[in-house]
Amino acid sequence: MAAEVAAERAGRADACRVIKACPACAAGTYQRVGETASAFDTVMAGRVFRQPAYAIHRCEQCDLYYKSRTLTVAQLEDYYSVLDSAPFEHEGDYPTDRAVRRMLGELAPESRVLDFGCSTGRMLKELTTRLDCFGVEPNTEAAAIAGRRGIRMIAEERLRSNAGAFDAIILADVYEHLPHPVTLVELLVSRLKPGGWLVIVTGNADAVPFRARLGEFWYFRLPGHLHMLSEHHASWLASRLSLELSELRRCSHYDTPGPQRVRQAAQAWLYHQFRAAPWPPLTALLRRLPRLRDAEQWSTAPALTYTCDHVVARFRKPPAFKNPAP
Repeated sequence: MAAEVAAERAGRADACRVIKACPACAAGTYQRVGETASAFDTVMAGRVFRQPAYAIHRCEQCDLYYKSRTLTVAQLEDYYSVLDSAPFEHEGDYPTDRAVRRMLGELAPESRVLDFGCSTGRMLKELTTRLDCFGVEPNTEAAAIAGRRGIRMIAEERLRSNAGAFDAIILADVYEHLPHPVTLVELLVSRLKPGGWLVIVTGNADAVPFRARLGEFWYFRLPGHLHMLSEHHASWLASRLSLELSELRRCSHYDTPGPQRVRQAAQAWLYHQFRAAPWPPLTALLRRLPRLRDAEQWSTAPALTYTCDHVVARFRKPPAFKNPAP
């Protein structure tokens, strides 16, 4: 990986990463899903990170949905180094947070818990007096905040040596960011105690409506989101790692108020009518109506934040666990 990053940094600034094989299982056979999604720019700390135009590929072996082109690994590292952690703070709990905290409530006092990619420690900040909480976070500012909240921060390299074993490990909103996700999950599973569990919170491609525009779904319109799993992929992952998929909960990442849900649904319907024109007379009528016809000029699909676009998947390590074959 280090050699790959060095080579990318020596290349052109406008370079991109072409994904020729599935990031999870390395299979080269896939089905293309929907239309090509346009390129977009994200400005962070005065820098512009350009996501090139991409298609969505569904791996025929493990059922992962992934972008055909992404930022390079070096560009992604730079992006995360300047990423502002403030937007990830939330006065209330996200629905996904509530699901994970319910699982954490089942643990015995003083159980060892690791939150990999913990950001500012939002998930564990209120549990540090009951549980022995650890975190891994590459963003130095976010890691400092998590440390002040009572979470013991450790370097990722320590997980490969002498970090001890954990009763539970959280991988929330991280899986989708990983260029090679299974490699990290294998490492995390190796740090679980027998009978312990790993919970993965990530996007669920099965829940996305309007499959022809899957690439335009809000989840893929973030430069760091490289792929979305399906529920079949979660089952594949359990089999690949010799784990038990003990729970799979479908939920939205956000609490979206009713009026906003109605607005989003109407916007999504309008966008679909103008792009697909399933009934031409209706499309022609919409072009005559003020404000509604503006939807024809929208450059990308409106966000839908109320669908069950996330899964909270819990994988349990059997008491008599044997490391999976490489």
